[in-house]
Amino acid sequence: MSIIVGIDLGTTNSVVSYWKRGKAQTIEIDGSNTFPSVISIKDGQVLSGMQAKSRLLIDPSNSIASTKRDMGTDAVYTLNGKKMTPIDVSCEILRILKLRIEEKLGEKISKAIITVPAYFKSEQREATLQAARNAGLEVLRLIPEPTAAAIAYGLNQGKAQTIMVYDLGGGTFDISIMKVMGNDFEVVAVDGDSRLGGDDFDDAISKLLYKQITKDTGEDVEYKKERPYINARQKIKEASEKAKIELSEKDYIEIIIPNLIGDYSLEFELTIKEFSSLIRPLLNKTIDKMKNVLNQAKMTSDDIDRVILVGGSTKSPLVKEIVKREIRDPYMAQNVDEVVSNGAAILAANLGTPKQERNDLNLPDIYIKEKTVHSYGIDLIDMDSNVKYYHVITPRGSLLPLRTGMICCTAMPYQSGVTTNVYRGESRKLSSNEKIGSLTLKISTPQKDYVSVGAIFEIDENMIIKFTSVELGNNSYTDNIIDDALGNDGILNIKDIDQLILENKIKYEQVDIDAK
Repeated sequence: MSIIVGIDLGTTNSVVSYWKRGKAQTIEIDGSNTFPSVISIKDGQVLSGMQAKSRLLIDPSNSIASTKRDMGTDAVYTLNGKKMTPIDVSCEILRILKLRIEEKLGEKISKAIITVPAYFKSEQREATLQAARNAGLEVLRLIPEPTAAAIAYGLNQGKAQTIMVYDLGGGTFDISIMKVMGNDFEVVAVDGDSRLGGDDFDDAISKLLYKQITKDTGEDVEYKKERPYINARQKIKEASEKAKIELSEKDYIEIIIPNLIGDYSLEFELTIKEFSSLIRPLLNKTIDKMKNVLNQAKMTSDDIDRVILVGGSTKSPLVKEIVKREIRDPYMAQNVDEVVSNGAAILAANLGTPKQERNDLNLPDIYIKEKTVHSYGIDLIDMDSNVKYYHVITPRGSLLPLRTGMICCTAMPYQSGVTTNVYRGESRKLSSNEKIGSLTLKISTPQKDYVSVGAIFEIDENMIIKFTSVELGNNSYTDNIIDDALGNDGILNIKDIDQLILENKIKYEQVDIDAK
């Protein structure tokens, strides 16, 4: 037997759910519904979950957490002499999760849907996919966390509604507006910050404690590299996280860390008012994102039927206050830590189960319309000014999956090749956008006249990008394609291009933009 699961691969904690007896159920691991996204290496053995989290205090140099923020980057960590990337860390977390669940249920995990922040860039998504593959998981699809939450909340509601999902987790923030019609889910607009979350709340408290320690002892604990100070910083981080959680229910708390440095013990009182002041700048960032996503959707707060709070950091009453003030009184599920994985499990069962078998499992049909959260394009030369500019080929909000392209041409006589730089961003000014790749196409027969070339973007449902450059030249195969494109604002007929590539009649180069 095998099961299909939904996995919320979180910054702070991960959660796994599956469809059983007509509903999504969270799978308990080590007595808890959440599994710390932490690994530690001891005597060559990789530990994960609560076992690894406990080692953060006693062996912080060989333990690591919150690596989700580094996905898609070249970050490298050294744990007990072993070099690891963010992909490696996520792979170990997923591998151990898979192993524990299979042992617990006595069944193999055959397929999974894994959630990612809606505002994750394509290279971050590709890194997540790679980590899952390395862990032995077949990924049906990556799904944005707010979309998964919306599925868990809106399934079988039987009414049309426009919902806003405010997702503030341990390390990332997403804000999404979705239209729900029955079990059809359409993403209208998305914004977010992949480096904003509860970890930043912890850091704000930690910095306050560092100031108090320096005042008490004259010691600069925050930056010293000796082992006692490394251990002290981990204790402070743990105490800050605990303080944040307790302030969700209390007006003030006592932070006490005995024997922090030598004989010095920290004692500090933190009130909810002081905490509110500390995190206000961070919450203001989420307000800006809320306003921006409404602007993208061309909506006002009156157009939103319900706001759903998702993510562990939304447990703070301060979050509820600002959402209520800006939009309306939000809804929070009792199992707020499990909503995302539950939604992923519902979709996983839906996609992984043959249609004729869904009725037996009481599975509804679900339809999702995901859209790009960024614009993608290339650099072109303005022939009048000879200045490069950014031309968008795939606008933000384009429906996925997609394959689209435009016609371009060489810039000078007898040009031997075309190098196309691929960018992500919203500004016409080239330097204001992010270069994410490049591709050089050699011209088979340089011409005195301009040679037509095509630039094609392919973006799949996981928002993974392939870019293709094709030489259209000036021949009988491509005359109609060129004429059609010139009469259609430069947009290419991709089906005709694909046929010529299949028949080996035109030259092309292709690159996976996100492949490392």
